[in-house]
Amino acid sequence: MASFDSAKSLKNQINLFLDNELPQEDQQSLISKMANDPRCQNMYNREKDFRDFVKSNVKRPSVSPDFIQSLKNRIQM
Repeated sequence: MASFDSAKSLKNQINLFLDNELPQEDQQSLISKMANDPRCQNMYNREKDFRDFVKSNVKRPSVSPDFIQSLKNRIQM
């Protein structure tokens, strides 16, 4: 079971949770912690809001299929 003794450990657990990499038993512990600890809930909300902001505001440039093929051709040379 995960320990939430420090802010750094808590942030790490939240990031693992948001990445769907936190083991099931630790997920339940974190969910319980968020329900009972405003500091934990606040940290989760800030991280989730930041991720949502990045997803909606950072756009990857599109690359044409011709450009990809050109790169592949150059690599094969």
